[in-house]
Amino acid sequence: MKKILILFAISILGISLSLAQVNTSVGQRPRPKDTPKVIKDNGIGHRINFGLVFAPTIDWMFPASTGMERNGISVGMRYGVGLNVNLTKKKNFYVSSGVYYEQLGGKLKFIDNILVHISEQNFILNTTEVQRNYQANYLTIPLGITLKTNSINNFFIVGNFGLYNSFRLSAFNADTYTFKNWQTNEPEYWSRQRVKSDEVALMKESVYGGVGMEYSISRDCRAGITLNYVHSLTNYFKGKGNAQNNFTHEDQNAKLGYLEIVLNINFF
Repeated sequence: MKKILILFAISILGISLSLAQVNTSVGQRPRPKDTPKVIKDNGIGHRINFGLVFAPTIDWMFPASTGMERNGISVGMRYGVGLNVNLTKKKNFYVSSGVYYEQLGGKLKFIDNILVHISEQNFILNTTEVQRNYQANYLTIPLGITLKTNSINNFFIVGNFGLYNSFRLSAFNADTYTFKNWQTNEPEYWSRQRVKSDEVALMKESVYGGVGMEYSISRDCRAGITLNYVHSLTNYFKGKGNAQNNFTHEDQNAKLGYLEIVLNINFF
């Protein structure tokens, strides 16, 4: 019996020592080292860099002529090549320019006198509400300032502001209106296909500003997204008798405003 008690005591002691050793090993297990963060951009930039830009836009008009009202929004776009001149050794402060193609527009409604052809040589004059969709295509050269923060885990906050200097390439209108048939005196709804317009001003000056973010793909390449608001300083129309309402005989006057979501890839 004494031998059995001694063997039992030795067994209990051995198990206790084993458990203590296991617990000590677990408690002293080394923590895995944190994975070092890879900084892809050292923040040092070349004097000149360029980028590819595509920006869908949401456009509307601010009419200033008697009887003209905004009638909704249009969807446009801007795309081209951006050019940035680095004014410091780091990638924080730039003068920005480039060459872009812009397609912009808006929708207005107003009372106007419409000539309705009833035959090849005859027409009638109708006074009715016209809903007109405008579109103009521009060659745009911006001049502005772009500011960028230092790296925040390979992300960069971006701010920009400046001027868009635009030159009209072409312009179009598309109308919808209702008039009374000259024979039946019943209302008819007309929708006219898009036609060229010569009432749009040759030049457009606009101010822009916005904020966004870039991500460093590599040391020399970043992808970014920026939200800008743009507001024109000049009249969309020619004015001075070159673009008038046929009913009020007043010069047409409206300015453009639009939001653009700028998607870009910059190469440093």
